[in-house]
Amino acid sequence: MNKALVDKFFFVPLPERKHCSSQFGGFAVFALVPLILAVVPIEAQLKTTVKVEPAQQKAMLYTTSLGAVADRWDVNAYDAATIRLLQDAGITNLRVPGNNGIDSLYHWSTGTITNPYTDDRAPAFPREKMFPAVVPVIEQLGTAIVSVNYGTNLAGGGGGEPMEAAAWVAYANGDPSNTQAIGKDSAGNDWKTVGFWAGLRASKPLATDDGYNHLRIGHPASLGILLWTVGNEPWWNGFYGQARTIGSDADASGKYGESVSPEVDLRAGKVPNSKEWGRHQHNTGVGPSVYGAAVVQYVKAMKAVDPKILVGAFVLQPPYANDADQMGKNWNAEVLKAACTSMDFSAATFWEGNIQPATTDTMDEEDLLTLARDPMDATRYFPGGNRLHYDLSQLGHDLLEKYKKFCPANHQPPLAITNLGISEWFPYKNPAAGALFSADAITTLLESGAFTVVWAPIHAPAHALSPSFLDSNNQPQPAYYGVKLIHQIARPGDVFISATSEADPGLVPLAVHAVKRRDGGLSLLFINKDQARSVTATVSVNGYSYASKGTRYDYGKATIDAGKQIMETPVDNLGSTFTVEVPRYGITAIVIPKAQ
Repeated sequence: MNKALVDKFFFVPLPERKHCSSQFGGFAVFALVPLILAVVPIEAQLKTTVKVEPAQQKAMLYTTSLGAVADRWDVNAYDAATIRLLQDAGITNLRVPGNNGIDSLYHWSTGTITNPYTDDRAPAFPREKMFPAVVPVIEQLGTAIVSVNYGTNLAGGGGGEPMEAAAWVAYANGDPSNTQAIGKDSAGNDWKTVGFWAGLRASKPLATDDGYNHLRIGHPASLGILLWTVGNEPWWNGFYGQARTIGSDADASGKYGESVSPEVDLRAGKVPNSKEWGRHQHNTGVGPSVYGAAVVQYVKAMKAVDPKILVGAFVLQPPYANDADQMGKNWNAEVLKAACTSMDFSAATFWEGNIQPATTDTMDEEDLLTLARDPMDATRYFPGGNRLHYDLSQLGHDLLEKYKKFCPANHQPPLAITNLGISEWFPYKNPAAGALFSADAITTLLESGAFTVVWAPIHAPAHALSPSFLDSNNQPQPAYYGVKLIHQIARPGDVFISATSEADPGLVPLAVHAVKRRDGGLSLLFINKDQARSVTATVSVNGYSYASKGTRYDYGKATIDAGKQIMETPVDNLGSTFTVEVPRYGITAIVIPKAQ
């Protein structure tokens, strides 16, 4: 990946905000146990030199930075046990209302779901997952990123309404005493005043429900939600076609073989059932130019209520072959041409994990972690990094080109990653790969300045072959522990700093990240992507002013094979130069207090 390219359009600091604080869930305390190291002969070890420059700051970690999102059908997403696990992993940002198209159907003000079909039914979405009921969860974690309804209006007769989104901002962030009128939508619905919705949030339910009791949650204070997006992955509305599906989307539960849930867009009318969104293929009425024009109106209406919020529009990785009629063709150009001036950030999603060539169902760990494979030729690799690096580079190059052409001078909206996930139906040969991916991918994106990175989903579907974060029984999986190690090295208010391995990554596949902590300490994260050999890193810290003793945390192939979770041990002999041995296919975190 071209790091300079990424830094160029990522590195934009977030403004100060109520929930951009140092509040963070606690990391579970692990008993001191003997360190488990990979059993390999010393001569097989790899070596490198790592240089850490505390004075070279990259990006700060905010409460908005590390997020998660639930699938529409996840009935246990917000139960007490799950929230504790999210807090232990350091998740401080919850994207609502969720994935699988629910954002395009859910109307927060009425607690209803639009049925977009003439001969089918809408999916279920229980009250306990609707926004007012989830506010306590948001408060427990830290903050939220909200995907407003772009797809449907209240009556179910057209696309989403900017005034409905503006009223949502008022409900979340408004002052009950604010008499500012929000206005009427295109259907004539009066969205009253900012104070009307904020007052409902502040009040307690009435003895006799007047239809608004579901909004009365007894919360006078503003939620201070900073990040908002117009819709979620709006290209899944049929504009780029739709694969034929089996059954109704209302029955979907994330099983293998089910198609992506549609992001409904009624600007071109209803369809008979969830299999028929492909009828809208190439219909400009639901295309990127219309989305971009709508973004302008959404931003105007929402910021009239709260000018401090940041509103993002969705961008998409361009197709592999530019001359093909593929997903993403002309999307970024049309959206940015219409909306770039209004956009505070570009929302993007990355779904990684491909099938290993010559197999039918095994995860391609090389593509996931080290070297991106050409999707058109399995014998060919792209230079410069793994699949995420390649996808990010493709998107980055396309955005920089379009920013220069369509955006005002010096306005290049930074990225927010609103979905980052791995396929959960291709089993790993080595499950540790999931942890290596989450730890390296999320840290790379955050230290490059992404506004947020949201892991998806919280729970894997039942019977998933390779659950990544939490399985359907709420058991943590390898990617969860990768995220938890990020939480161990960095908390909101800490700053990512420069750390580089001088060895060729093709020969010594060691990723390194470093953090200057608010408490005066230093944290390091080493990720060894070599399946057979450990890596001995000689670490040099410029201007070392930290303690000589610290704590080491390990997780990876060796711990998984031993039936262990994250292992904690003391470490000493630290100084301006010291060595660290990172086990094969493993992650090592070192936390060093400030000097006493």
